[in-house]
Amino acid sequence: MKYLGKSVTLLKRGEVIAVRTDTVYGLLADATIDHAVQKVYELKKRPKDKALIVLINSLEMAKNVANFTDESMQYAHRVWTEEQKPVTLVLMAKNISRVVTGGGDTVALRLPHNTFCLELIRQLDHPIVAPSANISGHPTAISADMVKADFGNNLPLIIDGGLCTNSPSTIISFLDNKPIILRK
Repeated sequence: MKYLGKSVTLLKRGEVIAVRTDTVYGLLADATIDHAVQKVYELKKRPKDKALIVLINSLEMAKNVANFTDESMQYAHRVWTEEQKPVTLVLMAKNISRVVTGGGDTVALRLPHNTFCLELIRQLDHPIVAPSANISGHPTAISADMVKADFGNNLPLIIDGGLCTNSPSTIISFLDNKPIILRK
């Protein structure tokens, strides 16, 4: 995969890159490097108390950063592995920086159905933050040109994956032991 090695190297160095995910273009950073996550907030001009979506590549990785109930795990297994839908789950966080969670106790996780993202996470061996690649309040980036318009030369790598035809993921909270749709 073109740019995979370069992407992994940049993320390990604490850099932020832009990549097409399974939904829209995302600003990616290693979720275990606080200064890299802080760069994402700065680039997006996003309030620091607003958590970032975290991408994982397996249910095992998800269980390392969030507390699952039997019901939320069954749901995650169904939508992420069987149905392969772009669904983000909000769960109680564990073993993840409070910089990622915006200082809160929850984490928003998604298993992307994008070969490049999955391989990137596998090679990095860490979850990544991946909010939409736009300045807060600007339209969601659905093309590399839109990412360039917002960030210009402030990113060391923008991978042009073509035009996105999907919308941002559905977000479902499992905080009260029953699913509640936060964004459809």
